[in-house]
Amino acid sequence: MDASFKFSQHSLNDYVACPRRFYLHYVAKLAWPVVEPNPIGLQPLDYQRYLWRGTELHRWIERYWLGIPTPPDSAPDEEMRLWWDHFLHLEFNNLPAQRIPELGLVAPVGDHLLYARFDLLACDASTQASRAVIVDWKTLRTSNHLSAHWFARRIQTRVYLYVLATAGAPYNGGQPFAPEQCSMRYWLANYPDQPWVDIPYSTADYERDRTWLLGLLERASSGQTEEDYARGSEQRQCMRCTYQTLCNRSGGIACSTGPDAFEDEYFDVDSAAEAASIDY
Repeated sequence: MDASFKFSQHSLNDYVACPRRFYLHYVAKLAWPVVEPNPIGLQPLDYQRYLWRGTELHRWIERYWLGIPTPPDSAPDEEMRLWWDHFLHLEFNNLPAQRIPELGLVAPVGDHLLYARFDLLACDASTQASRAVIVDWKTLRTSNHLSAHWFARRIQTRVYLYVLATAGAPYNGGQPFAPEQCSMRYWLANYPDQPWVDIPYSTADYERDRTWLLGLLERASSGQTEEDYARGSEQRQCMRCTYQTLCNRSGGIACSTGPDAFEDEYFDVDSAAEAASIDY
């Protein structure tokens, strides 16, 4: 692969879910003219609106932190109005004072580059007790994924905290944040009674993630041809793959259990639409 290629949570999710998908998307750069598969049982237009609402909520929150007013009557539907109301009633006093929305950072992992874009970085470098908190907005509809353990093991969490601890020095007076000074907070828009899930970080976590990421990036970048990238064994991933027909897996495994079954490590409603708009 090109040495300038920037890995991200999206490309690594693709690689872990199905190396062949990673190859077709990021190595072969194959544009396959099919309708984006719908993995959560909605009609195509409803699915696009579902993705759009999560993306639009992120844009509203970005404007909020930039001091740009968002008219309260601009929400297109009741779900968006409910999310926005939940956000406006959040308590942010326990976050560091400096808030930077939609911040992108790039960190080295061996000879590779790893990119992360934070919904919000809240940091404070003014005292000896410097700390930095990544805040990420989520619109999960299922209560199956509200535990800190589930969030802590996600690729997104491990990538974001590693990148912050490695490349966050410009936001800490030129000194890198120690892993113990970093944490990640997920806001759950659909759960106002349990709005936050907090993930701490440590030096042991950082060393573990560096080893794991280096091995993963080496494997993902070492292939030369399509044959070097095997098809994923979990065929339900084919439900959300643009390239499914190239593997003779059209349709994958039928989705009979509704949206909750697919809000897992590899499908993130709030980043699915965003991924297509970022040049990695």
